[in-house]
Amino acid sequence: MQALETLDSDTSKLVVLYLQRVGDATPDRIADRLRLPLMTVLATVRYLDEEGLVRRLAGSDRIVLTDGRRGLSRPGPTGSDRERGIRPGRESVE
Repeated sequence: MQALETLDSDTSKLVVLYLQRVGDATPDRIADRLRLPLMTVLATVRYLDEEGLVRRLAGSDRIVLTDGRRGLSRPGPTGSDRERGIRPGRESVE
């Protein structure tokens, strides 16, 4: 679950863990089941989509984890990378 450590917000982690458990869900369902405001879930899904962690199913409102993320196996930064603010896929973190 190393990729979870790269997420900054607890809400993002909750949404990812929920999607791992159920497979796919609409933002409404995620908000209802996690007892979060819908606007919070929508913003979180947008962020996770930008990070490449989730995607919308074609022709649907349903959200799923991306194929490469189902197991959340993306390698995280090494200790020295973390000290320099470097994340995988990025040269630096601002």
